[in-house]
Amino acid sequence: MRFRLVRLSPVLCFLSALVLSACSPPPPADAVLLGRLFDARNGRVIDDAAIVMANGRILCAGPRIACRWPRDAPVHDHGRAMLLPGLIDLHVHARPHYADTFVPAGVTTVRDANNTLAMLDAVRARPYAPTLIASGPMLDGPHGVLVGADTSPLGDGEPLAPDTMPLVVHDAAQARVAVAALVAAGIDWIKLYERMPADAFHAALAAAQAAGLPVMVDLGMMLTRGLSGADIDAVQAGAAGVGTLEHLGGVALAYRRLGGDPTAATLRDDLLDTLALDIAASGMAVVPTVAATHRFAGSDAVAPDTLPGAALLVPHFEAYWTWLSGHVVAPGAQANAAADLRLARALLPRLAAAGVRIGAGSDLPAAPGLLPGAALHQELDALVATGLSPVQALQAATSVAADILRRDDLGRLDAGARADIVVVDGDPTQDILATRRIVAVWTDGRPVDLADAWRTATAALDAAAAQ
Repeated sequence: MRFRLVRLSPVLCFLSALVLSACSPPPPADAVLLGRLFDARNGRVIDDAAIVMANGRILCAGPRIACRWPRDAPVHDHGRAMLLPGLIDLHVHARPHYADTFVPAGVTTVRDANNTLAMLDAVRARPYAPTLIASGPMLDGPHGVLVGADTSPLGDGEPLAPDTMPLVVHDAAQARVAVAALVAAGIDWIKLYERMPADAFHAALAAAQAAGLPVMVDLGMMLTRGLSGADIDAVQAGAAGVGTLEHLGGVALAYRRLGGDPTAATLRDDLLDTLALDIAASGMAVVPTVAATHRFAGSDAVAPDTLPGAALLVPHFEAYWTWLSGHVVAPGAQANAAADLRLARALLPRLAAAGVRIGAGSDLPAAPGLLPGAALHQELDALVATGLSPVQALQAATSVAADILRRDDLGRLDAGARADIVVVDGDPTQDILATRRIVAVWTDGRPVDLADAWRTATAALDAAAAQ
């Protein structure tokens, strides 16, 4: 008997592979979530979706029909609830006594924007701490507002002390020494503050770039020292290669240098267009923290009343908010904050239209009325009120935030991503306030006991208040 070899067509080979895949057993899975899925990268909702998780990672996420899992895998059917990537807050000043409030509020990752090494260790040690990405202590000039009596810079090769904050630099050489100490300490970002001398600013930026670390900058607003204490404006920072611009700092100064008056009731469209295009051309991302600006302006918007954990947490922070209002939000400060808010409302839609990456950050706890953990939900509300769509606001706290952080394992519900998931009741792509109605949270593929998380958070606050 003679046999003849038959060459299968590419189509038959593909169909054969599908059949073999369908017949092979599904991979092991720790859990399966069913519901509607927010595809953050593409800004769309997938109905009747599934997420299959194993070993802290997502194995499959998408239409339910496209995912497979073993019969004995635990299945959590959330019906019409929305499955979101774990939310990311890009601008936080974390403290251990409220570190446990983030995760039950759906915020699974935060970027800390100025802290001592000892404080960062204490935050990470908390039982419900979010994933913490940190700058360590920021760099500032000797006349910075947060600089105390000791303005001594680090010596060459001197290790960073656990309680140092901020790092004071007088010149370019000291800036390079400070960046080297931060790199040696294992931090993730470099933060430069408003009163750094220009030569020190550029030296620090170059040293960070050489070490492969991204740089975030706060160049001051009208509320702070953005028109008087900073040498570098927003456009210059972008052109120099800064990664993210915090609070829209340096924008008012850049607008004034273009010939405009940032305090005017009516802003010039031509100058705003120029600013947006210049920032877009630089590739710099923006973390505007507009909820904090609302609060400093005395606005009743983005109030904390309906936030996750509000009933438990507000009583712990009312006295602090009252103190903060009395010391910061004076009548003159309110007028400056209102001007900052007017500039943000005029510029942010232009930045979005120009393709600038806009990330969500709360600036917690810098403004009165920002609720620990849930302040990011206040920022999402404020971003929509400032001109972004609900989908753009969600992306600012998920896929765009992850892109800013250079983390392809965060901010998305895709195979291979970290299994950080928030389930909310409603559709936040239509109503951004739906992010507050949290049904479930998963971190690293494990379900969070929300009741225990809130008990732990309030116990930590009680303990701090008793000290």
